Amino acid sequence: MIRSHALASTLLALALTGVSPTLLAHGEQAGHAAAQASTMATTWSSDALLRVTMSRGEAPGMRVKASVGDFDQVVLQTPEAPAPVVLAQGKDGWTVSKAQMGTGGHLWFIATRENEREVVRATTYFFFPARHQVPTEMLRAPRGGLEIVPLRLQEHGGTREGSRWRFLLRHDNQPLPGHLLTLETEGGTRQQFMADADGVAEVSFPRDFTSERLNAKEGMNARQEFVLSLDHVSGGKRFLTTYNQSYNPDRMRERSLALGVGVFALGMVFAVPLLRRKEKKNA
Repeated sequence: MIRSHALASTLLALALTGVSPTLLAHGEQAGHAAAQASTMATTWSSDALLRVTMSRGEAPGMRVKASVGDFDQVVLQTPEAPAPVVLAQGKDGWTVSKAQMGTGGHLWFIATRENEREVVRATTYFFFPARHQVPTEMLRAPRGGLEIVPLRLQEHGGTREGSRWRFLLRHDNQPLPGHLLTLETEGGTRQQFMADADGVAEVSFPRDFTSERLNAKEGMNARQEFVLSLDHVSGGKRFLTTYNQSYNPDRMRERSLALGVGVFALGMVFAVPLLRRKEKKNA
């Protein structure tokens, strides 16, 4: 009876603080990420990431910045204008005019720098709700060089913990079977996935959001960055390519919270008769 009462009290505490049993279990696993939360924004990865932001005011458009190093150029592709457009570079990154954005919501960015020994490429995409064309042909169009090509873009609902996404690995438009694709996340995870015979690697996103992040103001709208990287040597030259974007918490976490509250209610149902029996005995 005492154990039943203790269980009910524990479940009540979890319900009142908004922490589900599932989130509590994951808190320990994500401790490493929580310890580095203060420096994550800039130091969680040494790979080059592209960050795209909307700019408003007198000259509406977009701005592209690189987190690591500089690049020789950044180009933009859209489904309605698949030919690469070289972006203008300023003191604070590369700019995208409203005309270059077009009407389609899918924008694909490629930054490149090259010397006699290596070629480094960073890629990302930006989506904004608008009338747009399907980006499949644009993504799979031959571009040359080392590429990580998403076979589907995360336009609806985005990438979430636990979801699986497939990426084509290719060099000079030829698939790279057996190559390793490395995933690194802002949550502290680092994993590798091997490409199949068709050069396609299936990436499973980890559940590495901390309970602190999920119980904060942003809740299930929290976002963490990830970067995929691919390394390849050809013709005595090293090629390094990255693809970065962000991901969100698994919606099932909300169901886990509801389940925790349900378990608490069930525990109380069983605890009440035991408490009454104790009261009668003491009387």
